[in-house]
Amino acid sequence: MNFLPISISVEDEQILIVGGGKLALSKVLLLKRFTHSFKIIAPEIVEELRQIDGVVCIEREYRATDLQSHLLVYAATDNHQLNHQIQIDGKNYRCLVSVADDRKYSDFVSPAIYKQDNMTVSVGSNGENLSASIALRDKIKVFLEADPFIFSQKK
Repeated sequence: MNFLPISISVEDEQILIVGGGKLALSKVLLLKRFTHSFKIIAPEIVEELRQIDGVVCIEREYRATDLQSHLLVYAATDNHQLNHQIQIDGKNYRCLVSVADDRKYSDFVSPAIYKQDNMTVSVGSNGENLSASIALRDKIKVFLEADPFIFSQKK
């Protein structure tokens, strides 16, 4: 699979995450750099998610209509069939779905991201090798932070 690396403005978007466990928590913590509006839908939701400002928690089973009006959706349940169904439903609601447990069903994958002020660097492997993406991102981070001139070039 080949994924097109693009930057999407999500500042005014609410991101939907179906699943309320540790994976959902890690997604929210990573994405908070770009938006502060999340909806979590799951029968059970970890307490840490409830403590984050901007997170709306709905404790119930997923319904296809939950996708309505969401640009980005993360299917982050521990049920592979449900995650796949969410991606299928996403086609009907014209939203992009990332399936946490199977990239071949995903409309998008999240790269390893380094963000400093208005500079964002992302490293992706088409969802095949997350640890290699993170390692390369970390090397880029060290390089960029070693040269303060790079970030002082504001336009």
